[in-house]
Amino acid sequence: MSHWRGLRAGAGLRSCTSRTSAPLPPLPGPASRSRLHVAASTSHSSPSSSSSSPSTSSSPTASASSASSVSNVGTYKWGNAKNERRPRPENVPGSFFVDSTCIDCDTCRWMAPDVFARVGRQSAVTRQPGGREGRLAAMRALLSCPTYSIHVTDRTGDELKEAQASLPAPVPGLVHVAATGASDHGGDGRTADPGVYYTGWATEKSYAGAAYLVVRPQGGNILVDSPRFNPVLARRLEAMGVVVAIFLTHRDDVGDHEAWARHFKAPRILHETECNSRQGTDKVEIKLQGAGPWALRQGPGGAISAEPLPAEGAEGAAGADDTLLIHTPGHTVGHVCMYYAPAQTLFSGDHLCSAVGETDSAGEDELYVFKDFNWYDFPQQLKSVAKLLQYDWLHVLPAHGRRARFRDAAARLASVSRLLQSHGAGAGVGGRG
Repeated sequence: MSHWRGLRAGAGLRSCTSRTSAPLPPLPGPASRSRLHVAASTSHSSPSSSSSSPSTSSSPTASASSASSVSNVGTYKWGNAKNERRPRPENVPGSFFVDSTCIDCDTCRWMAPDVFARVGRQSAVTRQPGGREGRLAAMRALLSCPTYSIHVTDRTGDELKEAQASLPAPVPGLVHVAATGASDHGGDGRTADPGVYYTGWATEKSYAGAAYLVVRPQGGNILVDSPRFNPVLARRLEAMGVVVAIFLTHRDDVGDHEAWARHFKAPRILHETECNSRQGTDKVEIKLQGAGPWALRQGPGGAISAEPLPAEGAEGAAGADDTLLIHTPGHTVGHVCMYYAPAQTLFSGDHLCSAVGETDSAGEDELYVFKDFNWYDFPQQLKSVAKLLQYDWLHVLPAHGRRARFRDAAARLASVSRLLQSHGAGAGVGGRG
């Protein structure tokens, strides 16, 4: 099911109490780990199930990881009955398996659905991967598991390098729409390379929230939310161009923002109401103020700024600006989405996602909001959803939950209307957040 299902199962990182009257939501962090988050000292000697190098991740096995090793499970002695790194009995026999530290975040299940599925309250290998592409998908999921809960006993060094080189991975189904409506390839101004990538390497700090890289032909690249800091991923991101800004949707998914900001020497962008000293976001370089929206612009010297735009008709007022930040309060008081016009893509944080995995028989064009995990004001969140209709997005890339996409604007309007009506509201609830 969804990224949030582990919280419902009691494996969460934070309190699940609704905070409709409080100004700030509870913060994610390791203090409230359940037994599914390995905290015992035996975990440090357990097999590392990610190929990451030592990073700033709070994962207890991070210090045991390296860029050249995935798992020593083949030589590990499984005699300790209390060891939570042993394979779950729900795994099918074979070289890939999930251990009992899984937090049910859903990452492996959407990255490699032919291999991983939800069995009980955690993920398991329900079919061993077959062929090069199947193993590559499973290896990418292994690298991206935030708790190092996936293992493989027979991988090769070349296989590991190939998996590392395949992240960040392009988001399938997107196209790049030229601003002029004309393309070098002719036709309707669309090209097959939208420049939007899923970074992989999820962090437990943000409960496996998905982070993305937007590669912009002009204006520099933008990291959206924060993956786990890792030198392997850092080199891959550097190879794709200069990261000029790190945009953080809200306080839940800031992850390793400090490490990435130091590495890229790039400013972080976050709404001022989300900033706090506990997460180190009080040091964020660009603090958004007010209700926005804002256009991301780069000055002659390369400095990034977030320029306020008129609240009404913001997309038209942006002119040549291709990247807009939209205040969407509700899940938290200062939640902000990012709209990247060339790919008609909305980076929605925890504001909006697909209903796939949340409701029975939902299609990827059905939308969903997490009412049970609202830290500020759910009616306000519905208003913020309606407000998004003034922007021409056809793809929704959330931090938590599955991705959504629409064939056209009419399908988008119909889906938003159905979502709002299911909660007793309508598209007319919109307005300034």
